[in-house]
Amino acid sequence: MNKEYISYGIIGVVAGLILGFIVANWVGPSATGAQQAVTSGGESKEASVNSSNGGQALPPGHPAIDSGQTIPAPPLPAGTPGASDSTSTPAAGQTTATAELPSLDPLAAGSKEERAEQKYKNIQLLKGIPSERLMKVMFAFKASLGVDCTFCHIKDQFEKDDKPTKQTARKMIQLVRDTNAKLGTTTRVTCFTCHRGQTRPAS
Repeated sequence: MNKEYISYGIIGVVAGLILGFIVANWVGPSATGAQQAVTSGGESKEASVNSSNGGQALPPGHPAIDSGQTIPAPPLPAGTPGASDSTSTPAAGQTTATAELPSLDPLAAGSKEERAEQKYKNIQLLKGIPSERLMKVMFAFKASLGVDCTFCHIKDQFEKDDKPTKQTARKMIQLVRDTNAKLGTTTRVTCFTCHRGQTRPAS
């Protein structure tokens, strides 16, 4: 193939990229300007999907947006360990299956069942519980605080202790255990007892 044709081809590609960049930047600002709402004073104000007067309505059934308000997480999908069949919000003093905390008690010493620390890394306070129960406990934490796993864990590196929230969670596990030991068998507290779907219990 002639070197001259190759040179023309490369120059054409570079020129096309430059021309495309110029055209995109020239068209871009006018498209952004179309998304701005003009106030009565003549000043432009960027439209927001969260604004009731921004010209964009929220989807039907969307809760009102109030900054600083904590909204409990929705129920877990069907089939997820600890998921509830009920879609209703629990009343005060009630817990649903999503917030029920499985027993944190370790297996009996003679049990041959696989323990959490045999299957998972860096298990500290939950040593001795059945390995299959660990995920149910984690989902109970998730539902009780209305958070995702990454609230305490680093994604795909669950054994790491880098997040302060994970250290706090360990203290809370010990608090639940100590409280239940003091209460005996008459009643039992869980994370949901105080948190009610929020990261910080209501004062």
